[in-house]
Amino acid sequence: PHFPTVVQEVLSAKGLETSLEQSEQLWDAWNLEGAFFGRRLFDDTMHTLHGLRGMGLRLGCVTNRPFAGPSFVAEVADHGLADPLDVMSVSCDIGYMKPHPKIYQHALETLDIAPEEAVMVGDSLRADVEGAQALGMTAVWRKHHALKEVMDHVEPDFTIDELGELLTLPCFHTNGRAT
Repeated sequence: PHFPTVVQEVLSAKGLETSLEQSEQLWDAWNLEGAFFGRRLFDDTMHTLHGLRGMGLRLGCVTNRPFAGPSFVAEVADHGLADPLDVMSVSCDIGYMKPHPKIYQHALETLDIAPEEAVMVGDSLRADVEGAQALGMTAVWRKHHALKEVMDHVEPDFTIDELGELLTLPCFHTNGRAT
């Protein structure tokens, strides 16, 4: 849903009329983001992203989020992720959540690449691995040690414990050269 519109509808039901701009401002004020919840990057995130960029690869983010907007953009920038990313496919903006193919297709079309040329890295067997593989993408599962996810029918192409391991995976190298 478009959350500022939801805010406007809730307020209207309570007898308070607001403009969409006022509702957007209220949503942004109420919308607590990553820093509030202690979200932070993995220690090896920036080193890995810069290493992949150094191989000549383009990078994107495909994420399921119930909201985006200015606070999300600010969080991405605050973490230093705006520069290394070529595309951001955010479910609430695209209208589809992983594992639906349309969210992946948005990223692929923006990057102008075929699924067979792409590698999806994620921590969900269902949303990241199964969704990407359904389109023909290579899927890397970063195990989330606090979360015990088991899906007998899903087998990632590669499994890693740390993001830095991506730099050594054969899917990023052909005859010693990055693909």
